[in-house]
Amino acid sequence: MDPSTQWKELNKKYYKFHQFNPITGEQKFLDFYYQHIAVAKWGGPLAATKNFDQVILMRTDDILKDSIVFFTNSGKIMSRTPYKEADKIPLFDFLEDEHLILLKASGVYYIIDPFKGTKKNHDLGEQFKLNQIQSALIVNNGFVLMAMNFEFYYVQNAHEPEVQQFKPSNLTQFPEHWLVIPSDKSSSGKVELLIANPDGGILHIIENEKWKIYYNKDKITTEIDKKLPDLRNIKMLSLSPTYKNLALLQYYGQRWIMAFITNYFESSEYRQMPIDLKEDDVKKDETAEKDLSILERPRKMFWCGDDCVVLQLQQYIVLVSQDSYTKIKMNNQHFAMKSEYDGLRVLTQKKNEILRKLPDSYINVFEQLSVKPGAQLYCAYESFEQKNPIEDDELRNSKSLLSEAVSDCVRCAQFEINPEYQIKLLKSGNYGKIFLGTQNLDPNIFNETARYLRVVNSLRRSGGVGGRVVTYEQVLQLIKIPDIMIGLLLRYNLHYLAVEVSNFLKFQIKQRASIYTHWACRKVEVQEDDDVLCEIIKEKIKEERGVSFTQIAQKSIEIGKQQLALKLLDNEQSLSKRIPVLIWMANFQSSNNNNSYYEKALADAIISKDSNLIFFVIMKFLKTEMNETYKFSTLSQNPISQTLLVYYLRNFDDKYLQKYLQYYKKFDECGLLAINQAYQQNNLDEKIKFLDQALKYFAEDETDQFYKRIIAEQIIILKDLKSEVEKGRKKPNQAIMEEKPINSIMEAFFVKDKPDFAHEFAKTYKIPDRRIYLTRVKTLINKKNWDELDKFMQEKNKKSIIIPYELVSELLFKADQEERGISILMKMPDVEESCRTLIRIGQQTSAVQVAINNKKTQLLYDIRGLIFDNSAKALLETYLSQNQK
Repeated sequence: MDPSTQWKELNKKYYKFHQFNPITGEQKFLDFYYQHIAVAKWGGPLAATKNFDQVILMRTDDILKDSIVFFTNSGKIMSRTPYKEADKIPLFDFLEDEHLILLKASGVYYIIDPFKGTKKNHDLGEQFKLNQIQSALIVNNGFVLMAMNFEFYYVQNAHEPEVQQFKPSNLTQFPEHWLVIPSDKSSSGKVELLIANPDGGILHIIENEKWKIYYNKDKITTEIDKKLPDLRNIKMLSLSPTYKNLALLQYYGQRWIMAFITNYFESSEYRQMPIDLKEDDVKKDETAEKDLSILERPRKMFWCGDDCVVLQLQQYIVLVSQDSYTKIKMNNQHFAMKSEYDGLRVLTQKKNEILRKLPDSYINVFEQLSVKPGAQLYCAYESFEQKNPIEDDELRNSKSLLSEAVSDCVRCAQFEINPEYQIKLLKSGNYGKIFLGTQNLDPNIFNETARYLRVVNSLRRSGGVGGRVVTYEQVLQLIKIPDIMIGLLLRYNLHYLAVEVSNFLKFQIKQRASIYTHWACRKVEVQEDDDVLCEIIKEKIKEERGVSFTQIAQKSIEIGKQQLALKLLDNEQSLSKRIPVLIWMANFQSSNNNNSYYEKALADAIISKDSNLIFFVIMKFLKTEMNETYKFSTLSQNPISQTLLVYYLRNFDDKYLQKYLQYYKKFDECGLLAINQAYQQNNLDEKIKFLDQALKYFAEDETDQFYKRIIAEQIIILKDLKSEVEKGRKKPNQAIMEEKPINSIMEAFFVKDKPDFAHEFAKTYKIPDRRIYLTRVKTLINKKNWDELDKFMQEKNKKSIIIPYELVSELLFKADQEERGISILMKMPDVEESCRTLIRIGQQTSAVQVAINNKKTQLLYDIRGLIFDNSAKALLETYLSQNQK
């Protein structure tokens, strides 16, 4: 299309529909007006399904029969998902990661992969079966919904739904319109709602905060409110792509008015523009409705960049600025629109276009009869190319005019959609550059423009599967969010293109790593020998840094390729990454088929010589339902694991310690443990019960009758005491009830702040130092003496780790001191070990914070694949984006 034709003027500014490509596929038969239509952001695909709320006598939508259909940018069917349900659909739109979400009024929703056509079911619960959903809007990878009780609810992650309710809205009727501001765009840093209040003004609700009303003189609460205008009968509202400008469509006095407000809720300045929304030459559906606010109400309202608002009517669109408006008639009513960063994407049965405001550089070059330097240079180059040069000495001799001309041609090429004109404009600029020199021009402007335009045109892929119709300006925005940009390409398995784009734009290591990891996860799905697959994957990614073999192994186990998973894990160099995956693989298998995974995890943990990793495997191993004989024999095969097993059992698990001692027939220790348990009881029956057990254990060892005799005497004393108590003759003897074993006596010394006595006592009974220290730690925790605890930990672990941080943390957790337990783990001297430990216990945000506090950027890349919590992921990504190399 000629760049100088079909411009639309709006108050001395020009707009134009730029065609990306014609529609050649089945989309040309699609009924846009009556069906549910969703268009993906960043030039993505279109999705459609039937709208059973509409009554259509002559349907032409057979392509949508019993299905949801996805179309490429050329209009060809990309995939199809069965869908026969006729329920009301409050939400049909794409998430940020380009999955489609279809939400039903009952709270059941489907997440659909546009490339594979696969569908996953989710349910928000019983609360929405009676209190059904009236409407909903997308926010990043989640959504906000309004129920029939006029209350609003938020699901932050649609893939892992957890419903949160906003503070009560106090609405008594459905609002005409409402919108969502994502947390990353709002001034509060939280999700915010703007609601057209039926009683006037805008209801503003911030996540976890009470509502406020603005632009309503009846609800003045602050000095700012007094300065704001009074706005009533708001029918629609919309925020610009930068979230700085607010547009409100009002209806009163039998007319429509568009109000524009900059820096809403802060500025009292606003502009109003009366507009006419009649479509006199368009045949309307017959209806008994007489209310013009309903009959003429636009279907949708969009911003076209930050410049004007576009209203979508039945067959017209209306461009509205602060000073003027203009109507544009479309070919028919079958079109859909989507706001993009720099314009408004328009899809019809024939074309894939974008409506944008023309920049000054474009007008300078292509306006008819233009005499601007850019137009002169463009004409001069065309004449030169045709070997019929024109006189251009005046332009060449003026460095300022020539510099302006070159700049206009380059910026015009950046704006242009057609590659043919892009090339011609760049050549025109280069032609002028020859006579200009480098002093009057940015030397990088040509290289950068050519590089980004190459990416723009590569992403289109001629309208094929995964192709994206994006502009130069949109690519500049996508570069700022490389994870999303690469993720959109990987959604359609465009690995080669993703690698080329990553190389061309010089993305960081983690983006390349994510591409190769994704490729490998797709490769393991191929039906091929495990050894061959493993070798192919290993060979492909051997030179790539940051690729996670653990993620690839997890994918293998999910699709039933256990042996391939084990082979892949052998290539993972980090044992702290490999071991949790082995444990996960063991839990993923049936109880009869997971022994080898636990054994391998234990062997790797021992090789690592990391006591925390070994403790982790031991704890997970003991929690399984496997035979206890097998557990103890496996954990005792290596002296290191056996020592740590005994240490763990003695300090944290009396139940398993008793079983372990029985397994090794250490009956004297079994007896002593039973005595210890007996004197922890405050009930006579329980005390006698444990002493009876101790007696049986000592009876097994006939070489030493001392304990057997003493315990028998003690049981007789307690039974006599019990008899006296039951007869009501006396109360239990306090001394007997409070009698303590050796460990408890040592605790008593610490409780009474007599540590010297405790150490002397420990020396007499040859109690190990570590046990003394742990007893001291337990006492400090029970006394809630946190300052002394921190001081004690620092003192003892100054040169080497004597008191395990993970064990102290677990004691704090048991004492309902979760925050202090997390804090202890965050103080571990080994930052990577601290992060891994925190991730293992589900404290992902704290793990990310530890790495950030210690400026461990590479560690953040390493743990990125293990972070699933949204707040932790946001913290991690924010830090990495701010510290890109």
